[in-house]
Amino acid sequence: MTTENKDNKRLQELRHSGWEISEGEPDITGWDVKLASGEEIGEVDDLIFDTESRKVRYLKVDLDGKVLDSESRDVLVPIGLAQLQNLSHNVVLNNVTLEQLRALPEYDEDELNPEFENRVRQSFSDTYMTSNTPGSDADFYSHEHFNDNNFYNTDSDTSGITTESYDNTRTGSEDTIEVIKENLEVGKRQVQTGGIRVKSRIIETPVEETINLREESVNIDRVPVDRMATGAAFVEREIEMREHAEVPVVQKDARVIEEIVISKDVEEREETIRDTVKETEVNIENLTETERRSAGNTGRINTGNDTDDLTT
Repeated sequence: MTTENKDNKRLQELRHSGWEISEGEPDITGWDVKLASGEEIGEVDDLIFDTESRKVRYLKVDLDGKVLDSESRDVLVPIGLAQLQNLSHNVVLNNVTLEQLRALPEYDEDELNPEFENRVRQSFSDTYMTSNTPGSDADFYSHEHFNDNNFYNTDSDTSGITTESYDNTRTGSEDTIEVIKENLEVGKRQVQTGGIRVKSRIIETPVEETINLREESVNIDRVPVDRMATGAAFVEREIEMREHAEVPVVQKDARVIEEIVISKDVEEREETIRDTVKETEVNIENLTETERRSAGNTGRINTGNDTDDLTT
């Protein structure tokens, strides 16, 4: 599809349209899509919006082939059949069955035309056969399938999704670009880089020493003699002689033979810190003639019921 043909289409994909979700509004692309039973069947791949009414008409859903017992594919689901769950970042398809999802035609941007939209509608309602033409008859989108009140009946206070173009050309409005500049502040903090631990313990080492010991013993010898007694022959006497012996005496003393001194040296050094800082650089250019002419096509897309922001 050429860019010119794409720009002329009433229904367009949000992702490549030059429009974006407004700041503060939820961007539901990538949110899980579940049935009312809680079964996960895919995720939101994009939003299809109406360039004339600036309303989202369909969710582009990437269906999980494993759930549908088929190949994964992209399909369109009318916005009125879905409901946001902002707290859990889920989109729930109420009153939608697996059989209806299997019946959906595979989405192709080049084939997005009124006939394709009718096939999508019929997949969700066997009894509803419309003769209205999408894109030209407003009654087609007035059906409950496109009632976005159902979509925004959520579990939080978010009122809707608003998308905004990159250009803001509305009369009396203004936009602001913040000029930001980073400053480099260098400080210092103390960190541990190493250290030592000295631990003392008591060990025992066997030692031995040789010493000479003296020991006395008393002996009695009876020597036979034969001589004349002299002096007082019969005098009572008592002789006592004691024995002595040397025994080892062990004595230990403790002496300091070495001292372990623990200290640390402190050095100061200079270090140059090199880094980069960011700042906003603003280039101001005048719009070309072509850009000024195309600026009238930009504005806001409000996918809720509020139409106050629909002017360009």
